[in-house]
Amino acid sequence: MFSTAVQFSKITTLQGIIVLLFAVTSCQPRQDNVFSIPGKELVSESALIEVQYAKGFIVRQYPDYKILEVHNPWQGAQGISFSYLLASDFKALTDSLLKKHILVHTPVDRIICTSTTHIAFLESLQKTGSIVGVSGTGLITNPQLRNKLKKGLISDIGYERSMNLESLVLLKPDLIMMYGIESEVTAYIQKISDLGIPVIMNGDYLEQTPLGKFEWIKFVASFYNMENEASIIFDSIANQYNLLKQKTELISKRPTVMTGMPWKDVWYISAGNTVISNYIKDAGGQYLWEDLVSSVAIPMDIENVFSKAGKADYWINSGTAESLNDIQEIDDRFGYFLPLVQKKIYNNNARLNPEGGNDFWESGVTQPQLVLKDLINIFHPGLIADSSLVFYKKLN
Repeated sequence: MFSTAVQFSKITTLQGIIVLLFAVTSCQPRQDNVFSIPGKELVSESALIEVQYAKGFIVRQYPDYKILEVHNPWQGAQGISFSYLLASDFKALTDSLLKKHILVHTPVDRIICTSTTHIAFLESLQKTGSIVGVSGTGLITNPQLRNKLKKGLISDIGYERSMNLESLVLLKPDLIMMYGIESEVTAYIQKISDLGIPVIMNGDYLEQTPLGKFEWIKFVASFYNMENEASIIFDSIANQYNLLKQKTELISKRPTVMTGMPWKDVWYISAGNTVISNYIKDAGGQYLWEDLVSSVAIPMDIENVFSKAGKADYWINSGTAESLNDIQEIDDRFGYFLPLVQKKIYNNNARLNPEGGNDFWESGVTQPQLVLKDLINIFHPGLIADSSLVFYKKLN
């Protein structure tokens, strides 16, 4: 859940994309009934902003306001929804409508982000200047924000139990964007709401596909009245992603891939319906646990993982390991793993800040096409012309 300048050609700046793709028609909302939006044709009473891949939110546009709904925004949540009403002027709206939703005045000028993915979305929208507070200074890789934090221009509000509520109030944010791992987050939501600060739940990390996760940029953009800009950015990157994906669709020989590292003698396995498993599939690999379906990581005995993964073709996302020796020091038996013997271990920690914050969990979220390109280059060297790696590195 975690942007530094990159050494690759980048066409995803907001200005460049708008110039190149302003005529893209897929950014128009799906029409339900009719009103006038500047720059759009007359449509009916509400318009549902198009969401192609994400499952956790919807955005409905009305003449004078928007309603955002977030569904089941933490692990194991069922039948849980949060509804937000966004408007620049609430005076024309009825009391009955206002009482049904959490109210947010737009466009937002001051925001607190509790996840680096939120920062990445704002960077893509060129709105990091609106960030006044964050959680977890050490995790952030964005150089501008790190510089502001160093100068004391942005505050670290802490996490949940250690969250500094007094600091929250002094920052006078228009909203705080949060995520929840379990239902206990509701207690913190209530505490912050009692301070008069709108709490916005963001469930991007629960999406099952890379493009589904990235599509939450449309959700974040709604608070800045930048739906069109977000759709243009998304369509450009989704097109790049899908063009890369097409290159692997006819590949018959798909290498087997294992992921992760054990934690205190337990290996938490990502199921086959997760972002990483879909990355592997789209890159032309075969994830060893692709048949598992779960909304949470599955704990497994190390011996079971050894028996299944010992002869995998590749090993990726190996925790904080910087070398093959780092892995073998964890457990001598790793020395018999085929990926280690053949030196086919690649970790997603090529871009770390001085404190260990990993840009894969930050700008990697908004650059899924580059993550996919990395994995294609790892699994199928030579398939694409640009063989450079961005977020991954080979361990030696």
